[in-house]
Amino acid sequence: MPLLTYPLALIAMATLPALAAIYFWRSRFRRRQVSSLMLWPAHLQSRDGGVQRERLTLPLVFYLELLALILLIIAAIGPRWQLPQTTRPLVVILDDSQSMLATLGGAATPRQKAADFLGGLFKTRTFRSIRFIVAGAKPRLIGEPVTTPREALDQLAEWRCRSSEASLESAMELARDLSLQQTEILVLTDHPPKSAIEVGRIRWEAFGQSTPNIAFIAATRTAQLDEDRCLLAAANHSDQRSQTRLTVRHGTNIVHRSDLQLDARSERQVAFSIPAVSGVLEASLESDVLAADNIALLPPPIRPQVRVQVSLSNTNLQRLVTHALDSTGLRSGGGGVPELIIHESPNLPAGTNAWGLRLVTDAKAAAYSGPYVVDLSHPLTRGLDLQRVIWGAVEMTNAPSTLPVITAGNVPLITAREDFTGRTQITMNWTPEMSNLQQSPNWPILFWNLLQWRASQQPGLATRNFRLGQDVGFRSPVATVQITTPEGRRQTLSVPRGEGVIETTEVGLHTIESGTMKEFFAVNFIAPEESDLTGAQTGSHGGWEEKRSVQMEYASVLPFFVLGALATLLTHAWWIVRGKGS
Repeated sequence: MPLLTYPLALIAMATLPALAAIYFWRSRFRRRQVSSLMLWPAHLQSRDGGVQRERLTLPLVFYLELLALILLIIAAIGPRWQLPQTTRPLVVILDDSQSMLATLGGAATPRQKAADFLGGLFKTRTFRSIRFIVAGAKPRLIGEPVTTPREALDQLAEWRCRSSEASLESAMELARDLSLQQTEILVLTDHPPKSAIEVGRIRWEAFGQSTPNIAFIAATRTAQLDEDRCLLAAANHSDQRSQTRLTVRHGTNIVHRSDLQLDARSERQVAFSIPAVSGVLEASLESDVLAADNIALLPPPIRPQVRVQVSLSNTNLQRLVTHALDSTGLRSGGGGVPELIIHESPNLPAGTNAWGLRLVTDAKAAAYSGPYVVDLSHPLTRGLDLQRVIWGAVEMTNAPSTLPVITAGNVPLITAREDFTGRTQITMNWTPEMSNLQQSPNWPILFWNLLQWRASQQPGLATRNFRLGQDVGFRSPVATVQITTPEGRRQTLSVPRGEGVIETTEVGLHTIESGTMKEFFAVNFIAPEESDLTGAQTGSHGGWEEKRSVQMEYASVLPFFVLGALATLLTHAWWIVRGKGS
């Protein structure tokens, strides 16, 4: 504690050199009784000759007076002693976003600075318990509460800073829910809070530094017939013009390279095509302060194929349906068990995995020109525009347990339901002789929607390209799947109903093994807000109520020092009286 804030202690300290000076000069000029001055010069000359050091001898009362003054000085400071039963719990919120790993030259990362700060805090302050909350896309707890600094620092090994965002507000709400009223909250991050934090329970420490950064903000690869179209976008997160080099590799081969000139706060898109047979591509930018946003993986897109069996007796109807199926590009050319059967029979198609599309035609059909009632949320109706469409259909009622998708008044045109085995059965009330639907763009769109819907229910993934933090949905034919992360860690995931979701916490290639099926997908760090480091700062915000904390956690030991000083003075007085008496 600074003594200048305690004037009484400062005044008392001035008496220490005064006391020493008094006793020093008293010992230098001690009174001696002699019978004659005749031999006085001989007393000044040492018997052994030369200069001799005379040892200073001080009486016991000097040490008693010195001890009394020291005790009074300490008492004037107002000393306190921390009691274990009065310490307060601590909840530490750790920013788990990738920006905590930003490096500027050879300086330490914000994560390293935060860990060093935490270690220094534990040396100067004792807490009843310590608990960590990692603030990633979703806040989560690390282990159980610990009581020693060593145990707390060991738990920091799970703080890896791999998330695409830091939900600090949600983490603070979780900390409030877990803690008591006297719990103190410490936030370690690299940017200031969005709003001012008052002194109280929350202390916000930022260890970031504003710095320019160039990062990927988009990375896609889409299928187009016999080739794939790749699109990459980079952004300059700075207030000055910058440049970088974009390199795209397929294995060891460079398939694209370009130099990007980026104005301040600008973006640049690069598009190119590659053969569809190409494997995973790796796009990279030149190294800068943040490594995660300089790499993007582009896996080949999934080209879904559906095995379709057309069982129609009407030649004209079969021709129209076959032409529409071929135009979608989603129909499988190979054999095998059909996944979709298009038929005219009122009976359900055979098999355990085949969906059915039943076409109902009738010579007594009537022509409808609308208005049509369309379920826009249904997969079959995406992109349909039925204006000016004439639909020939026979009057019929909606069967029980069927879902109307498109109706003309109370006449169902397309309905869907699930049979007792869980297969989807679709009924299309349509007579081509009374319709112009097959002559409009809605005809191939309708069959594209149908095959795309069927393909989405196939085992495996719907796509292979994901952003960090995005959930990966998949379908599995078995109840358990094996997932391998980019670091080689394997984990088992239960899929009781055939559908599962994987939380992405690492960037790179992941694999999924489900029975005989083996799929892979890529996770990229695409987070424009997190890549923008210009808002990073170093500073403290909010704070704990130190005066209140001292009063609650530290007990005053002032009476002990005052009693010690009184006891010393009593001993001093007793010694003086004893000396005079003797």
